[in-house]
Amino acid sequence: MRLSFVVLVCSVLFTATGFGQVAPQAAQVSYEGQNVSAVSLIANPHRDLEPLRACITLRPGDPYSEEKIRASVEALEKAGGFPKVQVSVVPDVTGLRISFLLEPAYYLGVVDFPGVGKSFSYTRLLQVVDLPDEDPFDPSRLPTAEETLTTFLRKNGFFHANVHTDMKIDDAHRLVSVRFAVEMGKQARIGSLEIIGPTASQRAQLHHSVQSLRARLSGGLLKPGKVYDQERMRAATTLVKKALAKQHRLEAKIHENLPEYHPETNRVDVSFKIEVGPVVTVRAVGARLSHIPFLGGREMKRLVPIYSEGAIDQDLVDEGQRNLTDYFQKKGFADVKVTSSIQNQSDQIVVVYQIDRGRKHKVERILFHGNYAVSQKELMAHVVVRKSHIWTHGSFSQKLLKQSSDNIQAAYQDRGYEDVKVTAQAVDREPQIDITFEIAEGPQTIVEDVRVSGNENVPYVELTAPNGFELRSGVPYSPRKLAEDRNRISATYLNRGYLNAEVKATLQQNQADPHRVNVAYAITEHQLVRINEVVYLGQGHTRLPLIARTAKILPETPMRRVQLLEAESRLYDLNIFDWSSVGPSKPITDQTDETALVKVHEANRNQIAYGVGFEVSHRGGNIPSGTVALPGGGGTIGLNGQQIAPSQSTFASPRGLIEYTRRNLRGLGETATGSILLSRLDQKLLTTYGQPHFMGSDWSSLNSFSVERNSENPLFTAGLGDLSFQVERLISRKTNTRLQLRYDFNKTDLSHLIVPELVLNQDRHVLLSTVSGTLIRDTRDKPLDAHRGMFATVNLGITPTAFGSSANFAKLFAQYAYYKPVHSVVFANSIRLGLASPFAGSFVPTSQLFFSGGGTSLRGFPIDEAGPQRLVPFCNVLQGQSGCVNVTVPVGGKQLFILNSEARFPLGIMKALGGVVFYDGGNVYSTINLHNFADNYSNTIGIGLRYETPIGPIRIDFGRNLNPVPGIGANQYFITVGQAF
Repeated sequence: MRLSFVVLVCSVLFTATGFGQVAPQAAQVSYEGQNVSAVSLIANPHRDLEPLRACITLRPGDPYSEEKIRASVEALEKAGGFPKVQVSVVPDVTGLRISFLLEPAYYLGVVDFPGVGKSFSYTRLLQVVDLPDEDPFDPSRLPTAEETLTTFLRKNGFFHANVHTDMKIDDAHRLVSVRFAVEMGKQARIGSLEIIGPTASQRAQLHHSVQSLRARLSGGLLKPGKVYDQERMRAATTLVKKALAKQHRLEAKIHENLPEYHPETNRVDVSFKIEVGPVVTVRAVGARLSHIPFLGGREMKRLVPIYSEGAIDQDLVDEGQRNLTDYFQKKGFADVKVTSSIQNQSDQIVVVYQIDRGRKHKVERILFHGNYAVSQKELMAHVVVRKSHIWTHGSFSQKLLKQSSDNIQAAYQDRGYEDVKVTAQAVDREPQIDITFEIAEGPQTIVEDVRVSGNENVPYVELTAPNGFELRSGVPYSPRKLAEDRNRISATYLNRGYLNAEVKATLQQNQADPHRVNVAYAITEHQLVRINEVVYLGQGHTRLPLIARTAKILPETPMRRVQLLEAESRLYDLNIFDWSSVGPSKPITDQTDETALVKVHEANRNQIAYGVGFEVSHRGGNIPSGTVALPGGGGTIGLNGQQIAPSQSTFASPRGLIEYTRRNLRGLGETATGSILLSRLDQKLLTTYGQPHFMGSDWSSLNSFSVERNSENPLFTAGLGDLSFQVERLISRKTNTRLQLRYDFNKTDLSHLIVPELVLNQDRHVLLSTVSGTLIRDTRDKPLDAHRGMFATVNLGITPTAFGSSANFAKLFAQYAYYKPVHSVVFANSIRLGLASPFAGSFVPTSQLFFSGGGTSLRGFPIDEAGPQRLVPFCNVLQGQSGCVNVTVPVGGKQLFILNSEARFPLGIMKALGGVVFYDGGNVYSTINLHNFADNYSNTIGIGLRYETPIGPIRIDFGRNLNPVPGIGANQYFITVGQAF
């Protein structure tokens, strides 16, 4: 009866109503007549939508009609009693997908995948089912998502996987959470491998390529019994492609056939169908790309796209010709001529690049003509052509010349010269080349006035705060600055809760003077959106107060975009979630209040890491410095090539490490770890316990306990114990300023001393109970290789006997480093100050004194050998020596001062290589004394090289001490990774 009534209402509406009153939201005139591939209804999941389908006159396969869309919308509103019907039109390869959204709709909550376990990451599974956040919940998409997930699991070897979908409806918040319950089954393993198409000898080579050691290391090993998954098959396909490329089969086509699964054995037979294609040979005639054949072949593969594309056609051959021309021009062969030819032979294609390098040139001068408004120095910063130097011919090519010309033109336009013309020319004066840039600046366009309209709720001075408008009256006009001002205005509104604010920038020329313009920003603020409620979804073990405290999203406050993004970041930083999303429950249209959804997915709480190996360890001096560490952390000493007998020898033993991590303890984001290291010379136990919110505060805390026995040093055996507690708080996120408070109890016992005179009695058994505070500010762009910013730290600690220490002393250490780029040069400066002072008639243990010297402090001294020294007799302990040999030992000091200054610059030879000149000043002083400071101040100057790598620059430094110390060479060199400071 109900169905008949709805159908009757829809029929009456189609014949009796007009179409002009309802406009679907997403309808476009351009869609008219296009094919409709799918039509769906999205509404309250409790409601039966089948009776309402009669109200829709548009069917899959029909041409799109806006009139039919309008009629369907009006019919649905009246037949179903919906306050609003929205239409979404999504173009697809099969046609238009049309969705009718019947308000009030439900939206997606959280998606869960119980049963999948650790096999796949949560974010990867979300990509597979493709249910986007903030989309209206459409039950019709679940069967497709279920089928896609099942297919994905089977492609990864879970052929018995069974997926069942459940929905959990939250009527109070109009949310639907989806649960894909998965029965995984056992993952299949590889059975046999078949390669179809190539000859027997070729098949043997291809079989070897996926069953070799290289295949094992790259993850593409296809041996029987190995786990079958997509990643393995993808890696194996890559190996087959490389193997065919080695046979010069660059046009080979590789097709992975459908796997043949045998349920009785849970094995998968895999096969490839391969069309090897002709042999493609690429030759360079007339010139070599490199004098080293291996490097020449690598350059050829990089420059000729036939290799990377796996195909051959005239366009790819021509692109390789252009790349080779550019390559040789950059090497200095400005007149190089490269021609190409394709020779088709039986089962073979030969591509020949004929190269006539000509005479080698060098870029002698780079000249600018017509640059009245911009200096030559400023323009040179935009030129990528490089002049010749003593060690290089410079860098020139037509490609670099055009890029330089475009860069100069963009720089002028950014200064208001909209009509600028730049003509670049290379003047060949055998064997020199002069590069000239002829610049016709033209008139400069000036901003006459800047007007803003529509900003009813945000004052003008706050629209682009704190820096203000870049474009203002009297300054040159710049398209870049116009876009940046517009973006800052938009960001201001988004961060104040106006999530639909629109900013339109317009430019109007002065009729009397076309080079004077008025800039106008028209703002449509729309509504302020407030958070009416915060809903938390996805948490299981985690306590809700922790999530709420971390997200910091409060009801009855504006929904600020930056606040939502920062909440996501803070949730990730807890290290207990592998996914988080913070945003409105549905897209913002015209509503003024909206629910904020905080969604999380908890990461695996348990993790075990282990490593087992075998080490051969040489107990003795560090190579090549020939030094050994002093007992108790008191620096190092040089042995002048001597070895310590009988303690110094080679030890071979197993070495193992196991570490267990338990996350999210008590549901408060707390993390506990425990690790054990065992080897012949070193045994260590370490436990830590971290809390993101210590006792519910904004302080994070870390407890650690460790014990260690270490006999790696030939001079002694050390027993070490450490117990510490630290709390830390972020004071300023903007300046990355942190405060740390720490208590540390440390015990050191030294035994089996080979040279007793080396260690004072008071340093053999040391207890340290220290309370300290550290303030850190770090604004460096890259800590390993800073180009700008600063790093400052101050640490003050007190170690009294009242807390169980062996001595009474206080210690201060402070550092300030500053990095400033000037064009391509980075000026880096650092100053370090250390003071250690005993009190109550006590002393400072040697391990707590200051030591300096080496590649990160004073480069005019060997490692730790700056400052006071003493002679220690080594009697009958050095191999090949009888009697006593005096060895100079650093004793450390109570005062430290280090001043470092560097200029880091590119050398122009290659992009990754740079140079440095530096100055190091200071020393280690036995007492805190100004007179002693002046008398023993050392000065070191030096040069160095830097080579950039992903883990930091490789550093080679050579320093000369201008105030050399007797017994220590004035010249020192260091090779290491990372900048000096």
